[in-house]
Amino acid sequence: MDKGFIISVGVALLLVSLASLTSGQTQSQSLCQQAWLRSATACAQNASLNLNNLWYIASNGTEGSAPAEGASSFKARACVVRPQVDVCGQAVTQSLYNSTRCFTQVDRQTILSQSKALFGAFYDTCAQPCRYTLEKEIRQCYNYVNLSPTQLSDMALVRTAAIGENPDIIYQFCLNRDAVAQCIRQKALACPDSARVLSELGIQLGAFERGAEVLCRNQGVYRAGVHCLRNPIPEVRMCFQTMDTNMQQLMLIAPQPTADRNSLYRFCNIRLEHVECEQSAWARHQYKTCQRAVTGMRTEIECELIPKQCMNVFPNVYSRICSNMNYYYETRGRYNSAPSDQGFPWSLTALAVVQAVRQLIGHRL
Repeated sequence: MDKGFIISVGVALLLVSLASLTSGQTQSQSLCQQAWLRSATACAQNASLNLNNLWYIASNGTEGSAPAEGASSFKARACVVRPQVDVCGQAVTQSLYNSTRCFTQVDRQTILSQSKALFGAFYDTCAQPCRYTLEKEIRQCYNYVNLSPTQLSDMALVRTAAIGENPDIIYQFCLNRDAVAQCIRQKALACPDSARVLSELGIQLGAFERGAEVLCRNQGVYRAGVHCLRNPIPEVRMCFQTMDTNMQQLMLIAPQPTADRNSLYRFCNIRLEHVECEQSAWARHQYKTCQRAVTGMRTEIECELIPKQCMNVFPNVYSRICSNMNYYYETRGRYNSAPSDQGFPWSLTALAVVQAVRQLIGHRL
C-alpha cells in the first residue's frame, strides 16, 4: 500500500480526533486529553484568539470554523502573536506530558500528536521564507573559514575534531572566530524565525563565541587531544548517546527548549548530567588515553556552551560540575607554551579569509 496514502489517512484521523475535541465531544477523552484541550484553549484566548479559528488556519480551512473577520485578516493578526502561542503550547504540553494525569503512553502520544497538529501547523502557516534558508546561510559563515562540520551544533566543538589538526587551519579559525560569530549572529537577527531554527540546529547565540574562546586559548591542548575527540572511550560515547536520546525526546515536545521554564529545567538537567557523565567516565578510566589537561578543557568548553540560564535553574549543581577545579588549568601549561601556538605569520590566506567573511557579513539578505 502506498506510504503517502497511509500517512494521509493517519493525518486525517488525527484531525478528526482533534476536531471532536474542539467541538466539545470530550466524553470519551481521558482526563489528560481534556486538560490539554483546556490549556490549548487558554493559550489561544490569552493571545486574543479563538481556538476554532486558529485550528481553521492551521489546517488550511479543513477543520475548525472560519473567522468572522475573514481568514486572511485573522491569520495576519494571529501570526503577530505566534511566538507567544508557540511558547504557551510548548509549555502546557511539556507540563502535562510529565504529569501524573498523563501517565499512560497512549495519553502522552496523543497530546504530543495534538500539539504538533495544532501548534506545529500554526508555526508552519506563519513561517517566514528565511526559515528554509537560514541553515544554508549559517553554513556559509563556517565555509568562509574552511570549517565545514557535519553538524552545526555548538557541541561539535567538543564531540568532534571540528577544526581539524592542521596548525595553520587552527590558527586561521581562531584568528577569524569573531567574524564567524558575527556572521552567524547577523544572519540570525535578520530572520524572525531564527530562534526556532537555531534551536533545531543546536545553536545558542553567544555559546559559539564562548566555546571557541576557550578552545583558541588552548590550541596546544586541543592539538594534543585531537585523538580524544576523534576516538573517545566507549563510556564517553555512551554519555553522548544518552544526551542525544534525551534531547531528541525533549525536542519532540519542546522545539525551543529554553523558551519556557519547564522545558528549560529539563534541558539544563540533560546538559549538566552529560558533563558530569563525561567527568566520571574519564576519572574511572584514570585519564589513560586522555590527559587531565584535555578533559579539563573539554569540561570548560562544555560548561561554556551551556546556556547561562542554567546557572539560575540549578545554581548548586552548576557550580559543582563547572567548578574551576574540574578544568585542571594547572596541567595545561606545557601544552600551551609551545611556540607554534602563536608563531604563525599573518598570511595572505588569512587576510583573504577575513575579507571574504566581511563581504559575507555585509551582503544584504
